[in-house]
Amino acid sequence: MRHENQTRENQALVLALLRSQQLFMRAMVPAFRSAGLTAPQWDALETLSNKGPLSINDLMRLTLSTSGNLDVVVKNLIQAGLVEKSVDETDRRARVLRLTAAGHQKVAEFLPIHNQALDQIFGDLSAQDKRQTVKTLNQLRKKLPQP
Repeated sequence: MRHENQTRENQALVLALLRSQQLFMRAMVPAFRSAGLTAPQWDALETLSNKGPLSINDLMRLTLSTSGNLDVVVKNLIQAGLVEKSVDETDRRARVLRLTAAGHQKVAEFLPIHNQALDQIFGDLSAQDKRQTVKTLNQLRKKLPQP
C-alpha cells in the first residue's frame, strides 16, 4: 500500500509540475509577443546579458537547450541583429556569441515588461512562499540527470 501511495504522489507531482510550467508559459506569451520574442530567445538574450560572451556549447548548457533548437534561436537572433557570432580568439575552431548594441537595448527595454508580467503572476505569493518553492525546485533539480 505504501508503494501505491508513493506512486500516486509521484504522479501528482509530475502533473503539477507540467501543468504549472505550461500555464506559466501561456501567461508569459503576451509579454514575449509584445517584444517580438519567444521564450527561448529571451532565455538566450538574458543569459548572454548576465554572463557575457559565451560559446554556443556554454549557452546550450546554461539554457538547457538542445543543439537543434538553439541553432534556430541563435540564427533568428543574429538575423534580427541582436546577437553576433565570432571566432573565439583562444580556439579558432570555436564560435562565441555576444549581444550587439541592439541586443543590449532589447534586453533593457524588455526587462521591465518581463518583470511586470512576473509581478502579475507571482505578486500574491509571499516572499517566504517564493523562497520555499525555489528551495524545493532546486532540490528536485539536483536529483535530475544533468546535461
